[in-house]
Amino acid sequence: MLNSVMKSDSRIRYATVCDMEGQVLGTEIQEGIKTLLNEDEHREALMYAVNAMKVREKLSAKLGKNHYVLAVYDNLCRLTMPIGDKYMLLLTWSPEASLDIIKNIRNALK
Repeated sequence: MLNSVMKSDSRIRYATVCDMEGQVLGTEIQEGIKTLLNEDEHREALMYAVNAMKVREKLSAKLGKNHYVLAVYDNLCRLTMPIGDKYMLLLTWSPEASLDIIKNIRNALK
């Protein structure tokens, strides 16, 4: 799955899949990309995203199903997306890229 997501758009820098406890199941990094966070910082950010996803799930009866969450920073864009009820996908790309990248990612997951 990660391979098809990475191939869906060459602008994707980084992709990781984890379970809803934050256990990383796989990671792909675009060749030549230098990661911005060290391993501990990435783990902390991933746990924050997992916990936020759990809160969104609790609110879904009123808000509807969460499809994805996009955070735009100066140095990258980060998208978190639930995969079923048990997994989460986290992706990053350059903020200069257009948001059509989200459509490409969603199509790759179908």
